[in-house]
Amino acid sequence: MKSLANLSQQHVYVIGVSGGPDSMALLDMCRSYGLSFLVAHMNYQKRESAFRDEELVVNYCQRYEIPCYVKRQKKPCKGNFQAFARAERYHFYHELLEKYHGDAILLAHHLDDHLETYLMQMERGSKGVYYGIQEETVLYDCKVLRPLLSYTKQELLAYCIEHQVPYGFDESNFTDDYTRNRIRHSYIDHMSRKEKEELAAEIAEKNNKVQQVLEKTKAFLAVWQYDAAALCELDENFRKQVLRTWIYQECKEHVSEKLLDQLAGLLFKANNWTSDIGKRYCMSKEYGIVHIHVKDMPSYAYVLHEVACLHTPYFHTSLTGKSCEALTLYPQDFPITIRNVQEGDAIILRLGRKKVHRWFIDRKIPSWERKCWPVVVNAQGNVILVPQIGCDIAHFSNNPSIFVVK
Repeated sequence: MKSLANLSQQHVYVIGVSGGPDSMALLDMCRSYGLSFLVAHMNYQKRESAFRDEELVVNYCQRYEIPCYVKRQKKPCKGNFQAFARAERYHFYHELLEKYHGDAILLAHHLDDHLETYLMQMERGSKGVYYGIQEETVLYDCKVLRPLLSYTKQELLAYCIEHQVPYGFDESNFTDDYTRNRIRHSYIDHMSRKEKEELAAEIAEKNNKVQQVLEKTKAFLAVWQYDAAALCELDENFRKQVLRTWIYQECKEHVSEKLLDQLAGLLFKANNWTSDIGKRYCMSKEYGIVHIHVKDMPSYAYVLHEVACLHTPYFHTSLTGKSCEALTLYPQDFPITIRNVQEGDAIILRLGRKKVHRWFIDRKIPSWERKCWPVVVNAQGNVILVPQIGCDIAHFSNNPSIFVVK
């Protein structure tokens, strides 16, 4: 089992098994190799043979006393079925990983899948961070391993026949309704083993070059201060690569070349702007700084009945800090509420009453930061601290009770 040599017999795996020859071969190999694992089978109930596949997976697992978990998908599909099915499948895998303390998901993608994915990417003009299928990656917060990428589909079918492993064919794979099927039937099925290896070598060389550019990109991002001017000084292709990598790091989404061209062009505009990145995120430029943030910043409010150390995505409290984060509290102040700033918030400083939003403007704080900026409100409803402005005159002392750090 050379293909499984990198897997640990001390780990617990979740194997995604559809019932086709690829996943059944992987299942049988893992059993023969002595790995610790459980099986996950998703039945979408979309084709006549779906329950046949479920039955053969369950029967195999019962025969060898392998834990097997079946989920029959009943949720209505929203949008593209392939994308919907993939998301539901990985959510199922993630649940099992969490529940049984698994180390990774094992999937039966093979050499033909790798080549098909690459040809699909070329047809779409994709320029991602990797061509083809990665042997190890993270998807939907799941660590995913694909130990069969050196096998062809025909070799895995031959394995099942030789070892008398039951399997079923998904009849939808025989049509050209999907791009992957069309590419498989038009190109991959007509290639020799040698031709497949040559194409795989070509992909590997391409990925090596991508990796070199990616390392250069990561080095730039490691020291970049989010200023648009620094991006504008880059070579056009490298600038787009930096944007592509940064967006993926922040959003875990791949974006189109068309959107990258649009964003790269916006960087040169002197005025402020905001552009959508998918359904959840957007990119903004304000005061010469670019930032990626969620479109709808959630409101928050944390209530403290006593001094305590608190860590949140927006701020943390501490017993040490800077004077502009310090606050002296009195019994009548409790409970205090630490929430994001609201329209009309103001604080009474030594030099008079200061509107928080006016301070934002004076300090050129971008709008995405303003939305989540914390303020401390006492039991009487007064803003008594705005981190980086300071506390009001009634709550200043040389012996503060707490520090609130943005």
